[in-house]
Amino acid sequence: MGATGESFLPQVVGLFYATFDPSLGPVVRYQVPENLISDSTAEEARSPSKSRSRSRSRASRFISPSPSPSPLPNRTLLNFGPISEYVIPKKSLHGRLVTLLTTGTGCDEDEQAGYRVMGFPNVMTAPEGTYTRNEYMWNLCFVFHSSSSLEAFEPIVRKCARILRSAERDSAYLSKPSPDHTALPAVLEQLFEDLNSYSETSIPLDGFNSLELKLFPFYPNPPDCVDWHVPVALVDLNAHKDDNWDITAARVCQFIDGVNHVKKIAELAEADEALTRETLRHMLYYQVVMMIDIFQYSNMYTLKPIISRLSADETIISECACYVTRSGFPLPDWPTLLQLYSRFQPGITVHDWIEAHEVLSMGIDPRRFVSFGIIKGFLRRVHRWPKLVERREPLIHVPEHRKRVGFDDSVRGNSSGFYRDRDRSQSQIHLYQQGHQHTSGFHPNDSAVSLSRGNLGGESTFTLRSVGSNASLGVSPSSIPTRTPPSLHGKSPRRHPFAPSTTGTVSTHTAHPRSHVSAAESHPSTSSRRAIGGSTTGTNTTGGLVPGGSGFISRYGMNARQREEAAAVKQAEELEEELIGFLDGSHHADEIQVRFGWSWGQLEKILGLDEMIGGMGRKGVTVIYR
Repeated sequence: MGATGESFLPQVVGLFYATFDPSLGPVVRYQVPENLISDSTAEEARSPSKSRSRSRSRASRFISPSPSPSPLPNRTLLNFGPISEYVIPKKSLHGRLVTLLTTGTGCDEDEQAGYRVMGFPNVMTAPEGTYTRNEYMWNLCFVFHSSSSLEAFEPIVRKCARILRSAERDSAYLSKPSPDHTALPAVLEQLFEDLNSYSETSIPLDGFNSLELKLFPFYPNPPDCVDWHVPVALVDLNAHKDDNWDITAARVCQFIDGVNHVKKIAELAEADEALTRETLRHMLYYQVVMMIDIFQYSNMYTLKPIISRLSADETIISECACYVTRSGFPLPDWPTLLQLYSRFQPGITVHDWIEAHEVLSMGIDPRRFVSFGIIKGFLRRVHRWPKLVERREPLIHVPEHRKRVGFDDSVRGNSSGFYRDRDRSQSQIHLYQQGHQHTSGFHPNDSAVSLSRGNLGGESTFTLRSVGSNASLGVSPSSIPTRTPPSLHGKSPRRHPFAPSTTGTVSTHTAHPRSHVSAAESHPSTSSRRAIGGSTTGTNTTGGLVPGGSGFISRYGMNARQREEAAAVKQAEELEEELIGFLDGSHHADEIQVRFGWSWGQLEKILGLDEMIGGMGRKGVTVIYR
């Protein structure tokens, strides 16, 4: 893999020191190990028809630091000829970090693998007589496997070039070696051994300069953390927690269990959502957590091509069965587990996969089974991306022509005449606030439209929840404030004179005993339903119930029921407009579900995807799978 298992730092394959010889051109002076790089001069001399672009490499020479020949001269890893023009480049590249990709010279597949050569070419000028042609050019190059991530070595290569330049300026350490100085071949060998073994080294050079190097793991900037991601801890966070931790981090880490998504973690920890996302980004930066998608039984997955290689990985084979099997069940063998993974295909949900292969009877935990494949990198999610193509009908429907609720049959039978004559088929829409439990998450098995029998015969409940507004639209007997009319048992309601208004007009009000007024009616926010104050417009105003109406008339001409209906319609319109903004094909289902607090079953019915004809839902919404 080109990296150590503990530090994730790439291994150094070798080092070589090259200079520009006034007579021979670019040459390799020293190298570690000895069979790292070779010269192609002999082959090019036998092939005079080579391209003129390689004329510079024909003059390249290889100078071995040891007088004895290499025991395997034909098994070197690299050929210096093709890369010499970039190891000792033109002056425009001097003083810059140069990384190039080349291939090996071996016969088998491993030796022909790619390699990366990283160097920092330098040139020093001096008065006449100091250097031949008054210039000295050199480059100390590091060789790595092509798959290695070299960000951690970039400062090391730069510092080596800077220290060697300082040593050359102070004591001619490179151009005129002295017996009192540490020999450069020994420096290369110690660099090779110490950096690979200890990730640090300390090498004195000439009495004035020394190489003090230490490798630090390089952590790239973490990706953005979004509400629908699910963090999975890679270390025991509680074991690393101490009193110096940030308050938000200490709260958040308690709810990282591989199931809760980011938004739900913020709600459970009672922390700000933005601070929660920032905290998780810090954990991503230090590679103590990783992000996966929300697990639902409606999800679809498929294998990656890398499974052909990872299926033979001994680590995966030994870990999989222990991780995915519930306690009390025998561990299945790897071929059985691999066969189950191969059954994941686009169009097949996790629920269908479980039913088709009797996964639960084998003792396999479906969530852990899927998570293992995603963490190891050979399983990926097939997301649904809803797109509104043609708006055929409203997405959010406001129920109409529903029975008036809020009165039971016995009271309705004893009510006054205008209550009995009222049309019982009028619709009533009530907007009520929901607690944070509706926005903290969703259940995969919820339905989009919940229709259930109410307390009254023939009545039902219709509920739509909005995670953005923490509100729901609903029609149900229990959700409508009960307005109990005055009972008719031989006693007439007492009449109380209303105080005259400030303009001299008279306003009357019909009051009812407090026992007949529901708790919802006595709430301060709905007190206008019981009493209307004096008018300031100079007209006579009569407050109270109006035969043929549906409630108390406000001074603005709308009764309470009409205001509720208007608010419900407005709420539905705002919810639909917000939902349409997510149906442009760039927001997948997880994002929409977390935003509005719906399961996939609910979202599927709201978008009309439960009735597909020709790839299009009945409401003009299609789904892109990718």
